[in-house]
Amino acid sequence: MGDSRSVVDGAFRVLRALPETGPDRQIARLATLTRLPRPTVHRLLGQLAAAGSAEWRDGRWVLAAGLIDLAQRVEPLPGLRRSAATVIQSLREETGATVSLVVPGGDAFVALEMIPGRDELPIAAHPGAPMPADTAAGIVLGGDPGPRRRRFGAAVDDQDLVDGLTCYAVPVTLPGRRRVALQIATSSQRPAERAAALVHRAATELERRLAMTVR
Repeated sequence: MGDSRSVVDGAFRVLRALPETGPDRQIARLATLTRLPRPTVHRLLGQLAAAGSAEWRDGRWVLAAGLIDLAQRVEPLPGLRRSAATVIQSLREETGATVSLVVPGGDAFVALEMIPGRDELPIAAHPGAPMPADTAAGIVLGGDPGPRRRRFGAAVDDQDLVDGLTCYAVPVTLPGRRRVALQIATSSQRPAERAAALVHRAATELERRLAMTVR
């Protein structure tokens, strides 16, 4: 951890891991998740606190509220979040599902936007939530379990990751040929794939809106 690049890498590892920890043995848990020595985790938390990125609250380290504003400015294409807002909300109203716009985030995937659905689901339903590579959106953007692939680049998750949870995701092509994924998540009582046509239609509408923003 002697050079500045290693310090930055370690700091980001700690920031990503913080939401996955509770107050019990938090430093030990962070050391396990980040694969960093405990003294290094202690030092990085102090530096992150001094920079306003982490804070000690109610007996545990948490992400600082100031990061929310920074996160809300992140988007792979200017205007993407604004263009997606109406489309995502309409899809949520049509399906009742939890709707996410998922983007690549380094070596993982992240929900850039997410609107909770009517059903309570056993997942983190908020913007910034990490997405496993083997969820439907992860498969759309990279992974390749063939049996879970569908037509037009779509993918499904029928309780493959979590009991009682189903997902259906489709690709959205951004100007410049970059891609994100539009995903819905529902309980297994209302399989997400049943709403496939609505998700594809929403993705097409989002692509249309984005194309207009770059003219």
